[in-house]
Amino acid sequence: MQIIAQNSIWQWLLGDDSRSGSPELHWANLPESWGVFVLLAGIALIVVGVTWLYRHEMVDCPRWVKRFLAGVRLAVLLFLLVLFLQPTVTFKQVRTSKPAIALLRDASMSLAHKDKYRDNEQAALIAKAANVPPEQLQNGQLTRAELLQRVWDERDQQLVRLLREKGTVRVIDFADTVTSAAILPALDEADDLATAPKDSRTKQDPSPNPVADTHMPTLTANGRGTDIGQALREALADTNRLAAIVLISDGQHNGSENPLEHAEKAGSLNIPILTVAVGDPSRPTNLTVTDVYVQASARPDEPFEIEGLVYAQDLAEPKANIELIQLSINPRTGKPDEEKVVQTREIAFPPHGGRVRIDFQQTVREPGKYLYKLRVAGLENEIELADNEKLSNQLEVIDDKVRVLLISGAPNWDYRMVQRLLQRDKNLSLTCWLQTVDEGGTQEGDERISQLPRTLEELGRYNVVLMMDPNPDEFDHQWIENLKLFCKRKAGGLLYMAGPKYTADFLTLNGLSGIRDILPVRFSGDEIIESSQLLANFSTRPGKMLIKDQNLDHPIMTFVGDPALNRQIWDELPSIYWSFPTLAAKPIAQVLLERGDVVNAEGNQPLLVTGRFGAGSVVYMGFSGSWRWRRVGLQAQYFDRFWIQMIRYLTETRSLSGNRRGTIDVDRNEYELGDKIVLLARALNERFEPLAESTLQATIRGDENWSQTAELRLLPGQEGAYEGSLTAQKTGTFQIELSLPGLTEPGLIEPISFRVVPPSAESSALWLNEKLLRDIATASNGQSYQLYELEKMIADLPRLSNKTELNSPPIPLWDLTNRLRYSFFALPVILLAIEWAVRKKFRLL
Repeated sequence: MQIIAQNSIWQWLLGDDSRSGSPELHWANLPESWGVFVLLAGIALIVVGVTWLYRHEMVDCPRWVKRFLAGVRLAVLLFLLVLFLQPTVTFKQVRTSKPAIALLRDASMSLAHKDKYRDNEQAALIAKAANVPPEQLQNGQLTRAELLQRVWDERDQQLVRLLREKGTVRVIDFADTVTSAAILPALDEADDLATAPKDSRTKQDPSPNPVADTHMPTLTANGRGTDIGQALREALADTNRLAAIVLISDGQHNGSENPLEHAEKAGSLNIPILTVAVGDPSRPTNLTVTDVYVQASARPDEPFEIEGLVYAQDLAEPKANIELIQLSINPRTGKPDEEKVVQTREIAFPPHGGRVRIDFQQTVREPGKYLYKLRVAGLENEIELADNEKLSNQLEVIDDKVRVLLISGAPNWDYRMVQRLLQRDKNLSLTCWLQTVDEGGTQEGDERISQLPRTLEELGRYNVVLMMDPNPDEFDHQWIENLKLFCKRKAGGLLYMAGPKYTADFLTLNGLSGIRDILPVRFSGDEIIESSQLLANFSTRPGKMLIKDQNLDHPIMTFVGDPALNRQIWDELPSIYWSFPTLAAKPIAQVLLERGDVVNAEGNQPLLVTGRFGAGSVVYMGFSGSWRWRRVGLQAQYFDRFWIQMIRYLTETRSLSGNRRGTIDVDRNEYELGDKIVLLARALNERFEPLAESTLQATIRGDENWSQTAELRLLPGQEGAYEGSLTAQKTGTFQIELSLPGLTEPGLIEPISFRVVPPSAESSALWLNEKLLRDIATASNGQSYQLYELEKMIADLPRLSNKTELNSPPIPLWDLTNRLRYSFFALPVILLAIEWAVRKKFRLL
C-alpha cells in the first residue's frame, strides 16, 4: 500500500529541507492478506472498548467531557498504531534519457587541403553557411578544416543545441587512428545536472553549470591517413543507446578496413549513418613540384644526383616536360646569378595522377656554391602555377682531393678492382700498401710510398683508410692506438673489409685487440675461429644477402632515388659466398646488409655495418667478393658507385684539414610528415677529446626563417656520443646545425640536410569522393548531405528517448526533519497531559 501525499502538506511538514523528486508515503509494517482483517478487528475492539468505558464512567459527568476524553484516548491509541505500522517516505524521480549520437570528424591531412571550387552555385551556398565571401572559396584561401570550423562557429550554439536535443553527442576525430575529442551531453540530461543539489555532484564535475561552455571542439587536420572503416568500427563498438552516426569527411579512404562492411552492420542494427561531404568533388588539373634535394657537397667532375618529387592531379595527358635549372651563387653578393637550363626531360604520370620521383645525374667542373631548380611547364586549365617550380638546398663543389690509403694483405680481386677504380677518379689521391709486394718493390697509386704510415701525423695526411683483410704481421699495438686517434680526433674514415686469409688472426691477437673497439660490430669468443677454417668456409653456392629496407636511403646504399628501383638493383646484385662470423651490431650502428641464412642468438649475422668512432665514420664489411657486382649494370656502374659512395660517406664527417670538432647525423635522409627523426652526434672539446657535456642543442632550419631546437643527451657509457629526436612537423628541406660550447671558428661542424615529404597516402588523392560517402549512407539506411546542409542533417536525426524511474531508499517519517522528529515525541505527551488535566478538573481521577 502506498499513499502519494499532497504537495502543500509535504511542504509544511518538510519545510526548507525538501528533497528532489516526488515524495511517496509507505507503511513498512502494514500487514498483508488475512493480517489486514485482524488489524481492523483489533482497531474496532479498541474503539468499542474505549467507548464502553467512558459511557459507564460517572453518571453525573457531562456527556461532552466523556466524549472528549474518549477522543483523546483514541487519538493516543491511534498514534501508537501509526508507530507500529512504521510510516516511511521515498522520493521518486522520473528521468528521460536520450540516445547517443557518434559524430565522426575526418582529421587527416587531406582536410588541410585548400579547394578551389569550380561550381559557383555550390561555392555560394557553402560561403553563405560559413559567412565568408565566395571568392575565398573560389581562390582556395581556406582549408577544408577551416571551412568546416567556420560553418560550426557561425551558428555554434544553435547547431550544438539542435544536436543535444536529439541526444548525447560523442565527438570522435579520426585519421589513421581514432581519438575521442569531446562528449556533449543531451540537453535534458545537462539541465538535470545543472539543477541538481550541490552534494549530488561528483568530484569530476564540480562546476555549477557544466553545460554553459559546451561547444564543438576545434578540428586539427594533421593525421597521416584516412581510415573511415576503423572509425566506424570504433563507433559501433558500443551500441548501447547509439541511435545514429554522423560522418563528416572528404571520403578519401586509404585505410585497411572496408567502410562499407561496417556501414552494412550499422544498417542491420538500425543505426543509420548520415554523411556530410567536405571538399570540392571536381578533380582540378595541377602540377606541383613538392621537393628538390641535392647532396650538400661534391667535387669537380664527380657525378651526383638531384632528386625531385612532382605531384600531378587530373591531367588530360599524363605527360609533362620538366626542366632542371642551375643557379650559381655569386661569392661577392651571396645571391644566385642568372638561371641556366642544364637538362630537360619528359615525365610520365599514373593514369589518375599522383606523386612521381624523378632523378637527374649531374657533374660540375668549377668549384663554388650552387642551387638547383625544378620547373614543370604549365598546363591548360591548370588552377595554380606558382607551385610549378621549387629550389633545392645548396650544393658546394670543393676542389680539394680526397686522400685515400688502401691497405691489403693480398692482391685479391676486391683489391684489384677497387684500386683501379679509385686511381681513375680525378677527385681522389690514392696511396696503396699491398703487403705482398717485395721489400724495395714499387707500390701502386697516385702517391707511392716505401713504408707503411705508422705515426698519427703520417696517418693524419689521409682522409680515409681502407683495410682489406690486412696481414697482422706488419701491425702492432701502437699502430692501432694511432688509428684510434686518427678516427677519434682527426675525424678520419675507416673501412675494415674482412677476408678469409688474415681476419681471424687480426681480430684475435692481443696486441691488435684495439681494432675491435673501433669496429661497429661485436664478436663472441666462440665465433673467432682459425684462418685455416675460414679458408675452408668458402661455399660453392651463394648465401642469402638481406637488404635492410629502412636503410635503403643510406648514402652507401643509394644507387637511384626511386626506392623501389633501388631495391630492385640490390636484388639483382650477386650474393656472397663467404662471410666472417659476427655476433651483432653495436648500439647506434646501422646495419645495411645481413646474411639471411646465418642466424645467431641475436638475429641475422650482420654483413655491412656503419657507425662512429669519435668524430670519424667507420664501416665494417664482413664479406669479400664485391667484385662480382661488376657484371650488373652498364660498365660496372653499380660496383663503381658503391665504392665511390663508400669513400664519400667516409669523408663526409671530416674536413680536409682534419680538424672538425664534431658531426651530426640523421638516421634517414627522407621522412614523411609525422615520422620520428633520430639525431646522432659526436662531439669533441677544444683539445679534440670526447665532450663531457650532459646535453647539446641542435637547431633545425627550414624555409621562410622557420627554425626549431632539439636537445641531444649524452649516451651512457659512450664518450662524446649524443642522441636526440624530434617529430617531422612540416614538409620541405631542412638543415641541422649543432652548437658546441666555446665554438667560434666556422666550419668545425658541417651541417647536414634532410627532407620531409607529405604522407603518400594523403597526397595521392585530394578531391572529394562523394560516391563513397553516398554508398556508406545507403548501406546503413542513412542519407548524405553537403556541408551547407548541417542543420537539415541534424533535423533528420532520429528522435528517441527512454524514461527511467529512480526511487530513493525508504526513510522513516520521523527522521525526515527535526520538526517531525520533535512532533512524534511531543504529540502523545501533549494528548496524555490534556486527558489528565480534564480528568483532574472534573474529578474523574
